[in-house]
Amino acid sequence: MKNLSLKKLLVTCVLSTTLLSTALAPFPIEGHAYAASSSVEKMIATGMKYLGTPYEFGSNRSTTKTFDCSDFTKHIFNAVGVTLPPTAATQAAYIKQHSAVKTSWSSLKRGDLMFFMSYHGSEASGYAKLTKTKQVITHVGVYLGNGKMLNTYSKESGGVRVDSIDNKHWEYRFVFGGSAL
Repeated sequence: MKNLSLKKLLVTCVLSTTLLSTALAPFPIEGHAYAASSSVEKMIATGMKYLGTPYEFGSNRSTTKTFDCSDFTKHIFNAVGVTLPPTAATQAAYIKQHSAVKTSWSSLKRGDLMFFMSYHGSEASGYAKLTKTKQVITHVGVYLGNGKMLNTYSKESGGVRVDSIDNKHWEYRFVFGGSAL
């Protein structure tokens, strides 16, 4: 009986470690609760299929050969039947109208949209004097959980990718987020 319990514990640990390392954990991480809805997981899985797809500002909305940030989020949410507006700013307005707005990225749930202001450098000091609520939304991404975001933002970045948020310019630029599902 002890060997069976030990085996179950070992399997659980290996599975948990695997899910955590891929940012695909549909259970609490570091005190955050992440809902494991099938829509969220399908939308994220759709997005992950496009890792490395090149970035193009104003990308052609009728193809998946390139994406800009809002075209990417619009496309992957469409896979679960959610029609988002066309730009990061209009998607932000949509979330404000249809969701509880969260101003701390650490309170977001897996699958929430994240909205950002313009880039003002990689240091927190570049954003310290800015009033976030007065900033124009210039970027959107999808929160994966565990401090990671799925997004695309420049040709140089390699296109669709997963980025860390904590103590990066993404954390300093973050304005608010919320659920479109």
